Amino acid sequence: MSDRRLVTLRCFTHGRYLGATGIAQETARSIQNVGTALKELEEKGIVSQMEPGRRTWKKYSLTPVGKSVLEMVERELSAGMFERMADELSFRYVRDAYRTIVTKPITISKNMGLHEVVDRVLADPRTRSAYVLDEKGRLVGMIGLSQMLHAVHGSLALFEKGRQQAPVSKRVRLPFSVEEYMVKPVTVCEDDRLLGALDKMMKHGLEDLPVVDEDNSLVGELNGFEILLLGSEVIRRQRRS
Repeated sequence: MSDRRLVTLRCFTHGRYLGATGIAQETARSIQNVGTALKELEEKGIVSQMEPGRRTWKKYSLTPVGKSVLEMVERELSAGMFERMADELSFRYVRDAYRTIVTKPITISKNMGLHEVVDRVLADPRTRSAYVLDEKGRLVGMIGLSQMLHAVHGSLALFEKGRQQAPVSKRVRLPFSVEEYMVKPVTVCEDDRLLGALDKMMKHGLEDLPVVDEDNSLVGELNGFEILLLGSEVIRRQRRS
């Protein structure tokens, strides 16, 4: 089962005339994927070429049958509350959600100690991640809650082993390197679709994503709660309508 026909069909709302390239740019799908969908829809009589026989830069429009199918699809997609929420969020961007809860992400450097990182996260529990920047402010890594807990667990294990083997006077404070525990960040940009960002969260098991610009400089954090907040606002608006 594929959603390429559904995604392509929904681009023809408001009587638009579109080609594969325009649909691909709008939906973040490959031109090949969209081209296949257009061919399938044309075979079913749902869309038709505006200039039959043209080999390049083809433009399509809905047929009368296609308009009826699109109306039916829109009614079905709008049948339930969460379906409507997903429907609306699929056309939202990262810039529509981030900075709603987390206005300033936590930034750290490679040479900071564990206690400094933990202190900063505990001071602002709205975020569970700290982002490692180089001297030019570019994002080079991140430490999430799981990495912090992993470091704490390793430090406690070593500390307990040392406590059993050495007298109290010889105990040494265990070192912690941000560089040792940081991981490669999974990033998004302001112009990325929110649905794509959510896909990244699900794929990598993350609750937060750093938002970067074209120079890979950190500009914010997309927090999972911000997606929920935007979704709840959609639901409340739908209930009032």
